[in-house]
Amino acid sequence: MKKLIWGAALSLLIGCTPSPQVDGTPSGTRIMPLGDSITQADRYRNSYRRPLWLKLREAGYDVNFVGSTRSHYLGNPPNSDFDQDHEGHWGWQADEVLAQLDRWTEQAKLDIVLIHLGTNDILRGQSFDSTIAELRSVIQTLRKRNPNLKILLAQLIPSQNAEALTQQFNQQIFVLARSLNSKTSPVILVDQFSGFNVSQDTYDGLHPNESGEQKMANRWFQALQTAISNPP
Repeated sequence: MKKLIWGAALSLLIGCTPSPQVDGTPSGTRIMPLGDSITQADRYRNSYRRPLWLKLREAGYDVNFVGSTRSHYLGNPPNSDFDQDHEGHWGWQADEVLAQLDRWTEQAKLDIVLIHLGTNDILRGQSFDSTIAELRSVIQTLRKRNPNLKILLAQLIPSQNAEALTQQFNQQIFVLARSLNSKTSPVILVDQFSGFNVSQDTYDGLHPNESGEQKMANRWFQALQTAISNPP
């Protein structure tokens, strides 16, 4: 009996890659959080990715966050008890993400992508048409890697002094999601705007605080329940 237990334990150890931080198993559904600073967060905050990861694991989903970076802006997150791989880039616009996307996804082998992108474009006066065109190209680039990719496309959270503008842009995101949706590669619209309160759910009028991160995680989680192919 002891030999059997030791053998099982040894097989688990052989299959492990030692790491001080939590990560999903390679066999899990591979999910890329993709976006700007709202996806990345700074060193004082965990981003929506931590509460989302914990909710997914608590619900029994076998998932693996993927991306070319683990760091936050100016450091590491306050907590390390979640899968920190992501593709969030502080201050980046849609065209900057698009320029690097093919390289980032070369080895990622994505199953699902979470896209929250366009806030910096709006705040810097980029036209809706150009930003929507870039988001369309982002999705087309991702589909070249995986024609069956499931795409969760967010309507952006509001920001101070640009709430009405963001709401108008989100209407264009709705149209984009509907035009690109397909049976083989569904585009699932995720409403991150409604119910998000700038004064209560951000720490600077733009970036989510803890309550904002939790609200975003809840919306992503609801959508992921219909997208993940390995239910608990």
